[in-house]
Amino acid sequence: ENKSRVLDIDGCLKLSFLGGLINVGGAANFLKDTKKSFNQQRLTLRYHSTTKFEELIMNHFPSGEMAHYDNDVATHVVTAVLYGADACFVFDREVSSDEDKMEIAGEVKVAFKQLKGISAGANINLNDNQKTAAQKFNCTFYGDFQLPCNPSSFEDAMKVFEDLPKLLGENKELAIPLRVWLYPLDKLFSRVVKFQHEISISLSTDIESVIESLSTTEMKCSDLLTDTPALTFTAFHDKINDMKKNCYQCRLSLMKKLGSLLPKIRGKFIEDTALIDLLNDHEKSPFERSALEQWLKEKEEESDIIKSLLTQLNDSGAMVEINLNKNLLNLEVTHLVIYTFTSLGWTDELLSKQKAYLSSTKGKNEEKSSESEHQTWLTPDIQKTMRNNLRVFKNLIDLNSNTSVKFIVASKEMENSPGSCILLYENESNEAVCFTPPTKPDCPVIEDVRCRQVVLKVSPPCPVTEELKLLYKMKEEKDWTSQTVSENQNTVTLTDLRPDTEYSIKCAAVGKLNYTVDSDVTRLTVINQNLIKIK
Repeated sequence: ENKSRVLDIDGCLKLSFLGGLINVGGAANFLKDTKKSFNQQRLTLRYHSTTKFEELIMNHFPSGEMAHYDNDVATHVVTAVLYGADACFVFDREVSSDEDKMEIAGEVKVAFKQLKGISAGANINLNDNQKTAAQKFNCTFYGDFQLPCNPSSFEDAMKVFEDLPKLLGENKELAIPLRVWLYPLDKLFSRVVKFQHEISISLSTDIESVIESLSTTEMKCSDLLTDTPALTFTAFHDKINDMKKNCYQCRLSLMKKLGSLLPKIRGKFIEDTALIDLLNDHEKSPFERSALEQWLKEKEEESDIIKSLLTQLNDSGAMVEINLNKNLLNLEVTHLVIYTFTSLGWTDELLSKQKAYLSSTKGKNEEKSSESEHQTWLTPDIQKTMRNNLRVFKNLIDLNSNTSVKFIVASKEMENSPGSCILLYENESNEAVCFTPPTKPDCPVIEDVRCRQVVLKVSPPCPVTEELKLLYKMKEEKDWTSQTVSENQNTVTLTDLRPDTEYSIKCAAVGKLNYTVDSDVTRLTVINQNLIKIK
């Protein structure tokens, strides 16, 4: 829409271009230039020059028979031609996430505003910030001029822009027809072919909107493909790439159908309801706008969360590794611990429907997919699980930083552990188990007081607990005294407690790799041999 507005192209011509019915050249090649990324900052400068206007008046019509009077091909006569030349300078640059896009845009607009003043003979004076901003742009030239070489930078564009008026020739003889005016022959001669039927503006706009939606999806997929999650995990990359390819294939198919229908509609061989049917079929397909927008929203959210997790994992020293065997065969590694993404390759319903739609002519008759079928695997509960696994994984790293335990990140499909899990290889085994931390043990309960002794009841630990400990200390002490609770032992006796001294007591469940989970703390004070004050 923006490009056609720059070149002042109407809806009928746009549809012909989209349907592949016309070839473009010169400045009109700008119509085929499409942004590859939403991270791409683009500014377009158009040069427009007119040289002469020629028109046909009634005296120019022949008094006798016209040469093409009975030729069904001719429908119009050219009544006027405007000569001149157009040129479009397209300036592009990639903007990184840490750059201020608004500030860059402001600096560049000032520079480009001065560039426009060249044709008026004004001098260009740029400050350092404006020069730096402008120099980062690459230039692509589309024009009706023959240049020795096309400009590729801002500096090149300034030189070319200044010379454009001279390139039309001394007498403007190199100007080309920019616009022609047509008059229907049937208004002059009743027996000639009637004026062709044109498509309504609203219908043209709807068609453009559909094609633009597919192009936008392709562009957003391109951005996702360059981000860390897609570059790191093949399964995630393949889904994004499949969507991009599917939308490209659908767009080409749609444009081909459009190119086939337009001549028939304009020649009144069929009604323009055929275009309405085409749009309705698309609206029922897995490529309709809301389905694509929802899918992209989900994938962008997945990408952001995966990226955040990867950043935190990398900061903790755990890197993504593809070659698992290299670590399993390392004799210096006794335990291999893997934060594993388990759902990146799960079946995507929308992609499956798109593939079926593209490979079958009956695809257009399928019912519109329900919203629930497009929902991401990344539910709030799964996000919570992934966050908890991250916390456990980082705790394991802190507990085993100086041992022969290796920590890495990987991806593996595991339907029984959606989102993520922590895989553990130990004792030279090639079979991994999902690491499960011990559950929080119950707080010890006071059962009896005997002089300066306290008998505490402890509850049995969970199955993954390898060792249960009772820990206690006086209030002013920093270090805890530990006492192991043996299997089947349900009471622990603490002796030699000081009178009128506050003690803190808790249980600790120790699992694999020394992962420890503490109970709540009980605080007590021995007042006399038979009385304990509990907090």
